[in-house]
Amino acid sequence: MIRMETIANNTLRLEESVRATLLQADEALLTQALAGHHPTDLAEVMERLINEDAIRVFRALDSERAAEVLDELNQQKARYLLDNEVPERIAALLDLLPMDDAAEVLAESATPERQEALLSQWTDQEDAAEVRELLSYPKSSAGRLMTEKFMRLTPELTVEEAFAAVRQADAEVETLSDLYVMEGQRLVGVLSLRDLVRAKSAQCLTDVMTRNIVSVKVDTDQEEVARLISRYDFLAMPVLHSDGTMAGIVTVDDIVDVLTEEQTEDALKQSAISAEPGVINAPYFSVPIWRVVKSRVGWLVLLFVAETATGAVLRHFEDELAKVVALSFFVPLLIGTGGNTGAQTVSTIIRGIALREIRGSDTGRVLVRELISGVLLGILLGLIAFGRAMLWGSGVQLSLVVALSILAICTWANTIGSLIPLAANKLKIDPALVSAPLITTLVDATGLVIYLTIAHKLLTQLH
Repeated sequence: MIRMETIANNTLRLEESVRATLLQADEALLTQALAGHHPTDLAEVMERLINEDAIRVFRALDSERAAEVLDELNQQKARYLLDNEVPERIAALLDLLPMDDAAEVLAESATPERQEALLSQWTDQEDAAEVRELLSYPKSSAGRLMTEKFMRLTPELTVEEAFAAVRQADAEVETLSDLYVMEGQRLVGVLSLRDLVRAKSAQCLTDVMTRNIVSVKVDTDQEEVARLISRYDFLAMPVLHSDGTMAGIVTVDDIVDVLTEEQTEDALKQSAISAEPGVINAPYFSVPIWRVVKSRVGWLVLLFVAETATGAVLRHFEDELAKVVALSFFVPLLIGTGGNTGAQTVSTIIRGIALREIRGSDTGRVLVRELISGVLLGILLGLIAFGRAMLWGSGVQLSLVVALSILAICTWANTIGSLIPLAANKLKIDPALVSAPLITTLVDATGLVIYLTIAHKLLTQLH
């Protein structure tokens, strides 16, 4: 078993070896240092090199590995290579890649003019035309991810004849795990290689294939494709044109990349970081500082302004704080608890929405469920807070204020934490984009209002 630590150490040693070899300016030694290493590891090393050294490494690679490295590189480094390497070599390398991978590299790292210039130099113009078709589909759609190289069979074939066809399949066919039974351009059935192996040789494919086909359209969003492949444990998903004819397939290896990208984007959004193309999924050191600042400053300014509401609340209750100074000791505890409670609820609801476990019609059920959860959490934390306040010598009155405030704030944070993502989803706004930043700011201000209002009412009455 290869451990992650071993992979990281091997990559580090490779990087050190490459850097040392580059200093010697000996291309033969560089080729020798790169021999036998996996394209993914080579791409990781190249991403950590300056552009001039990265292109030297790229030129020292054989065509097959250079093509795979080009597919693995991040957007910035791939763009540099496409702009500075000999166009004829780039075109030849792209022609070696599966069509969907070649289309992805071109879409992410080349302008439309550069795309066309490179495609025009392909040896196989039929493949180039297919890549152009992939590039014509909307970004983040099934059409952009699919490949047209899949195994086609006809329904009248026997199992034995199907095996013979599979053995003679084109080397460019993306996968043989799933086989597609076609009548003309229409998909009529699907069967796995496992189904074929287990069937009797004389059986007709119509008796073996599955007719209940799960498929997507070319304009289906990639997130929906990923959800369906995950739901049904598919290794590939058929993609159809709007008229029902077969367009291609999306394979699970591309979906893994989609899931990684989408999870990264959601994580950035929940941290109030703009998921810009130049920032998302880019290695930490490859992103220019000005882009880092740009991706973070927008929400920070907005939240900074919104947080002034907290100051306004404190000024409004200035007299209460002056009379009972000990009230201020519990402010961080209360607003921190409210923010954490709300953040947990937001994360849970966003996940439920993303997995389609929560739908628009479930709003009422969700609110009731989170309201009850908030009350129970508030009671438990309130009891702990009461005991903690007593240990600090705050007295029964102030300890009771803190406990009741915790109960109210947890209930409120849970309720509003479920409502914000549901409302955002209803308004067709990405819940991850607005929910986490808003809940912290909102609970800070409203939590103080709840706490100081309870203190004002309860302490006045008890005095």
